[in-house]
Amino acid sequence: MAPKSLLRLLALAPGIATALQTLNGFDSPSKEYRAKFRYWFHDASLDHEILAEDIRALQQIGAGGLEIVPFYNYGFGGPGQERWDEFGFGTPAFKDVLVTALETCKEYNLVMDFAIGASQGQGVPVEPLTPGLAVQLMYGKATVRGGATFEGALPGPIIDWNEVPGFMQPQEKFGDSRLVGVSAAGVKSGAGLNNTQREIVLDEASLLDLTESVAEGRLVWTAPSDHEEYIVFALYERFTNQRSCKGIPADTIANGSWVTDHFSSAGSKLVTKFWNDHLLDGQVRDLLKAVGQHSWEDSMEIQASLYWTPDFIERFKSARGYDPTKYLPLLFHSSTAFHGNMAPYDVTYVLELENAGQSKYHQDYRLTLNEGLMEYLQSLDEWALSLGVSHSAQVAYNMPVDVLATVPSVSGPELESLGFTDIDIMLQFVGSAHLSGRNVVSTEVGAVPSGAYSLTLPSLVYLFTEAFAGGVNMMLIHGMSYGGEFPNTTWPGYTPFQYRFTELWSPRQPAWDFMSDIMEYTARNQLVLQTGVAKRDLAFYLFQDPWMTSIKKEAGDIRSRGFTYEYLSPFNLATENATVSDSVLASSGPAYKALVIENQFHISPDASQKLVDFAEAGLPIVVIGGLPNTTIGSSGQDVVSENIASLGSSHYTNVRFIENEDELVQVLDDLHVTPRVSVEASEPAAAAADLYTLWRSDANADYVFLYNKGSPATFGLTFAVGKDSVPASLNAWTGEQELIMAFNRYESGVNLNLTLQQHQTALIAFIPGEARPYVTSHTVNVVKIHDGPDGRLSVLINEPKAAKLIHSDKTTELIPELTQKPDVRLPNFEIGPWNLTLESWVPVDDPSDTHSAKKTLHLGPQAQLRPWSDFPAIQNVSGVGTYSASFIVPTLCYLPYDQTATIINFGQVLNTLRVWINGQQLPAVDITDAELDVSNYVVQGENSIEVVVSSTLFNAVKARADSVKMFGTGPLDIELYTNTDWQPHGLVGPVRLTILRKVLV
Repeated sequence: MAPKSLLRLLALAPGIATALQTLNGFDSPSKEYRAKFRYWFHDASLDHEILAEDIRALQQIGAGGLEIVPFYNYGFGGPGQERWDEFGFGTPAFKDVLVTALETCKEYNLVMDFAIGASQGQGVPVEPLTPGLAVQLMYGKATVRGGATFEGALPGPIIDWNEVPGFMQPQEKFGDSRLVGVSAAGVKSGAGLNNTQREIVLDEASLLDLTESVAEGRLVWTAPSDHEEYIVFALYERFTNQRSCKGIPADTIANGSWVTDHFSSAGSKLVTKFWNDHLLDGQVRDLLKAVGQHSWEDSMEIQASLYWTPDFIERFKSARGYDPTKYLPLLFHSSTAFHGNMAPYDVTYVLELENAGQSKYHQDYRLTLNEGLMEYLQSLDEWALSLGVSHSAQVAYNMPVDVLATVPSVSGPELESLGFTDIDIMLQFVGSAHLSGRNVVSTEVGAVPSGAYSLTLPSLVYLFTEAFAGGVNMMLIHGMSYGGEFPNTTWPGYTPFQYRFTELWSPRQPAWDFMSDIMEYTARNQLVLQTGVAKRDLAFYLFQDPWMTSIKKEAGDIRSRGFTYEYLSPFNLATENATVSDSVLASSGPAYKALVIENQFHISPDASQKLVDFAEAGLPIVVIGGLPNTTIGSSGQDVVSENIASLGSSHYTNVRFIENEDELVQVLDDLHVTPRVSVEASEPAAAAADLYTLWRSDANADYVFLYNKGSPATFGLTFAVGKDSVPASLNAWTGEQELIMAFNRYESGVNLNLTLQQHQTALIAFIPGEARPYVTSHTVNVVKIHDGPDGRLSVLINEPKAAKLIHSDKTTELIPELTQKPDVRLPNFEIGPWNLTLESWVPVDDPSDTHSAKKTLHLGPQAQLRPWSDFPAIQNVSGVGTYSASFIVPTLCYLPYDQTATIINFGQVLNTLRVWINGQQLPAVDITDAELDVSNYVVQGENSIEVVVSSTLFNAVKARADSVKMFGTGPLDIELYTNTDWQPHGLVGPVRLTILRKVLV
């Protein structure tokens, strides 16, 4: 039974906890564990002194480095474009920017990532129509009546297609078309999808490859008479001519960047050749070795009527064993389009109306495309490694491929919070990274389409903790903008994305000087979450090709028991890392205790063989709704059928079949599969469904990250550790490490109770050693037990009544009641009234200066703490608020001062909060549970307290939404300001002081 303790994660005043070093460097992690900022600069005309100052500002708040991105107005051109012959990507001036950034990072001991191209990094300057640039497949078509003869020139390509508008460059329609093949097909029927798109059903038996019948661009062919109508398709390869960055036609470099082929190494070699020829001199190479970490490419925002590479047919024939030419018209489908957006043409050709886009030919196409993408990524990674860095990329997830298969292709796989909006979606990404030994998975975090300057720090931390729970362990913060002036731009300064997206972190934000607390919290979590190896209880089999960002499991039922999980694709299962030892999958890696296959239908031949191998090696396998029995693509069905039949036989006692997921937990129990963290109880009972855990192990210790996504709750938890493991609490907000002195030890592990507020996290370490005497249970009025001085326990009690402890040696400790007087109460009161002074950040009088003027507003005593937005006179204020008050710590005649602990709770934190008592700054506050032990800061009698809070810049921008400009234009989505309420900021409390009894036993 769990001890009746309440393990509150109070930030301790210095000197309370016995010194403990569970994890070296935890108090102040080194740079490789610290969050980085994506840094946008407009072009190479920037002021180098300001660039250096911006980087220094990152170091001052505790960032680990930056990812430098030559923004060039997201590639769309704009102010200064006429000078890009001098300041464009790849120019000598651009190289000088790289040198300054690298040298400054070296000076301030930071790391630096660099985008491999302008804007998102999808291309480089090169002469148009150069081999290695992106190509696409198009078709032209003509109809022939059954029995009639087609004689004449082939139809030309239809070059106008349904491009994705808006955030990607349009294709420029020039250059020749190369004939790839000619095919024909008989028409069975047609159906309307909507007002603009139709599907025409082709007869598979009628498909013909007519390529050999073509001579000098002409075809003579008589259609069979078995169908009323045949369609002749002429298939052409054309350059996409999509720029990743505009330019000016002064020379090749000034002319902008062109998207490269992302489905072969020819594309990556264009990138690396440009860097080798124009940017990587000896100085840059040396600096990259000193401070460089990653080359980097953003999510792949590239367009094509059909994604292609010049030798695609040869690759296809070699890998798939047949010529795809006659099936190519089927591939122009929404399932092969960017993000599954829409079919490229208004008419789509299918073999059947149901499950169109999922035929074996589509799967074979996507398999081949996936192999080309992996070749592209691996080539970039090899080049980066040759420079002493590695390659990071937001791999594949806009493309019609299997993302889970592609993740291991780079050393630094990355996702982004804008697309990966749920923990379950992140778990689909990180599983293949963990299995393949990619220990660090990053996320571009904090891009929210809610209007610039609107993101609060608690909201940012929420995105961090969601990512941590999803197995992501490096935050790449979106982002920091260049701090200098910009043409035709007003206060508050250079604002990429035309005010649409958050966030523009920089010293221009009132919260900037308060971000160091967040940076330390993040670094400490990332240190733990990069230590050792991530462990998961369950692997879910997932085949989704093309992969889409969607939730596959709510999983509250298995989380309620404590089970953790992630996903693996058939490609992942077929790798050499996927082996079973001692009935555990990937025992030296994630160490999955069971594999779950839920309502999956497709599997590769290699993966089907692995399933049989797993079953024979004793891995528990639970099948929900049936085994996948259809091969992926067109080959290997006989192998799949044989292996699945073997797996479905009854002689594998470790393989269980159930009808629905409601039976999963019971079957796991029957198979003796237990979670590493078991939830024995929770209060309220439903809270366990919202508790996420992540386990890390190294040779020295086990570490557990816990995150409560739901309402405040108390959890009774058992951690599956050995008898020689001692629990310790690691406080990510303060850096303190303290032995946990209230727990129980059972055969199944260490059991303790943990209370977490909504969105609160905790870190618990289990270190080898002999436990000192500890408490196994106690009365409910004991709120915390610290490891005290001289081997004693420091017990905090919240009332004068007697308390009782049961020690691990079975002895009972009775702490007598404080006094016999019935009216004795421990002090508990609200601090106030507060005097408020606001520092309002507003534009300066000079419109050419985009920095803020800071005007002081003396608001005086506040009878009640309320957000600034509640007061009409200051609802439009952004800035910094200083609240001051005094309070009396009473002299208790019945309790010596050194036998008390003084706790202050600050209420809800709306953005940031820092506290000084009697002139001394307090430790960082956990913004999800803003409570501190201030015993070492207060004195008996009168005390002064000062609380300083900051806001976003949103309210001040909202008040001026009709006048703020970015190169002469206002916010792109003005309604993000005009239709949104004033943000609440300030100290809202109540700020409450509580005195507890402190007893040494």
